[in-house]
Amino acid sequence: MNNTVLAILVVLLGICVGLAWTNPATQDYGEYLEWLIGQALVRTDSTESMYDQNTVRDLLKSQGTFVIKSVIRPNTTRRNYGLFSIFVTRAFGVRLVVLGIAGTFIPVEGDDIEEVTRKLGQIMLTPTR
Repeated sequence: MNNTVLAILVVLLGICVGLAWTNPATQDYGEYLEWLIGQALVRTDSTESMYDQNTVRDLLKSQGTFVIKSVIRPNTTRRNYGLFSIFVTRAFGVRLVVLGIAGTFIPVEGDDIEEVTRKLGQIMLTPTR
């Protein structure tokens, strides 16, 4: 085996170890979703009243972690492929597929987190019976 082939193998092995080391966990995905919800709150739908927008924003800011843990996480599946993970979340009739690789998240399909935020707001603002 010559030195070039050996060097290529060492580099490939290093890349694989790096990807495996930085493969995001479910907790990392939850933190990413909290960030996404925060971004969606910044771009809230202007068709709702300002009071409703502010109420939803305040509720999700104060209860965002609780919402992620109690609603989103149970509806999320993680497929771990060692070097990367695929997260599929189904909540409130919305499907979100996200690729987690090298400590980052890339929305693959259904990146409509604004829809999830809007539906969360509707649920929170609906009076209980």
